[in-house]
Formats: sequence, structure tokens, C-alpha cells
Amino acid sequence: MKFRYLGTAAAEGFPAMFCRCDACEEARRLGGINLRTRSQALIGEDLLLDFPPDTYAHAMRYGLRLDAVKYLFVTHAHCDHFSPDDLTMRGAPYSHRMRQARLNIYGNDGVEELFERARADMPAEMAESYTFVRLRAYTPVQAGAYTVIPFPARHSGGKEPFIFAIRGEGKNILYAHDTGMIFGEVFDFLAKEKLRFDLVSLDCTMVANPVSDEGCHMGVDGCVRVLSRLTENGNADGDTLCYANHFSHNGAPLQENLERLLSPHGIRVAYDGLGIEL
Repeated sequence: MKFRYLGTAAAEGFPAMFCRCDACEEARRLGGINLRTRSQALIGEDLLLDFPPDTYAHAMRYGLRLDAVKYLFVTHAHCDHFSPDDLTMRGAPYSHRMRQARLNIYGNDGVEELFERARADMPAEMAESYTFVRLRAYTPVQAGAYTVIPFPARHSGGKEPFIFAIRGEGKNILYAHDTGMIFGEVFDFLAKEKLRFDLVSLDCTMVANPVSDEGCHMGVDGCVRVLSRLTENGNADGDTLCYANHFSHNGAPLQENLERLLSPHGIRVAYDGLGIEL
């Protein structure tokens, strides 16, 4: 299974658009993998995780052909994870000869509300080329060759946010962004089902800044404790790749700084464009 991080920042990106803090200025000076766009990931060429406003830039930067995407799973309705206006360009007269005639979108009711506003601006034929599937926590959905289980995320916004367990090609991924400390009932479910993950991707928005377990994001400490719990459960082992992702500029997420904080705990640091072969 091919997995690729397209963006690895929190809502403001890094460096943040209007910010002149020391960390943002240093990221501008260093460039390269220190520059982070809003979080998004691609599995194979047909399953997309989230649709931020940077999606077009990701497609251009990495030479992606998004007409091949058949499944779009959205974690929640915040604009840095779902910005559906560009979906109004998926079809004539803006797009031709697409490989996938239909795009299936999966999310909660907040995501559906935003999507329906965008769909109202589409020509009838384009509007009919989408299928929206409402997700329910702990209820698996089949998306072609993929099985996806949504779990409740600990996040703000008033709508039910999700993290995802994704199985395909005999591999399992836990994709856990935006979320605070993972709920105990989710850990219990994973232990009971004996899901063993090949890749675990964890929210590290706060980096080294203090955060409560009741907060809507995690930092380094939370990532370490989640990985430990998954290992105790048998959901992760020495062969599991664990990555931290989704960093806020307030945590000074320069690559070298993040590696210094996370590497001693066996956690790797995601960066924009990182490809992983499972």
C-alpha cells in the first residue's frame, strides 16, 4: 500500500500566513521540509483523506492526477480539513476525460451540510456525479478494496468528528487527526478487535506545549502515551511505523526540532510530500 502525506500543518499552516514569530521566520529562512501546508493524505491514487484549501497546490506540487480519486474521507467540517468549493470544478466545463466519473464522499452531518452548499452551485450533471455517505462511529464502510472504520475524535466544533482505521492490500492504518487524547472506548474497541496497525499517524498539534487530555489536540506527550497504549493492546509492535503529524506554528514545528523531541520515543516526523510504502 502506498501512503503519502500531502500536507502536515494545522489550520494556519507553517509558517502561518500573517505571522512573524521567530519560528515562522526561521521556517521561511530554512524552507524545504520546514514548510508545511494544511493536512491531507493520499492512499494509493484513489483514496483521499480530507480536502483542505491547499488541495490544488498539492496536486500541482506532487504531480497528482486527482481525477483518479474515487473515495474522499473527511475527518470533520473545519475549513482546514474540508473546503469543498473546488469540488465545483470536478466536471464539465472545467474538467474532461476524468478516469473516475463518480466521487464518493464520506463524513459527518457537518461535512454533508458544507458539501450540499457547494453542490447547489454545480450544474445538474456534475451534482449527480457525487455520492455522499454519512458515517457512523464504529460502523465499518466498504470503499472498493478498502475497509474504513470511523471512530469518535476528541475535537471541538459541535459536529461528530472522526479518526479512521483503514484496511487495504492487507495493511492497516490508524489516521488520527484532529483529535485530543483518544477515547478509552476506542482503545477498548481496538484491543477487542485485535487490529494490528502497520502505520499509525497521530495528531501532534501542540508539540511541546502543555495540553489537557480533555483538549481537542495532542502534543508529544499525548503521542507517546497513545503509542504506548496501542502497544500494550497489541495494536502496535516493533514493526509498526508511527508518525506525528498536524503541527501548529505555536509549537515551532521545524523538522530538526520535532525530530529531537519525538525520535527518542520511536516516533517519526511527517513532512509535506513524504511517501511511505507499506
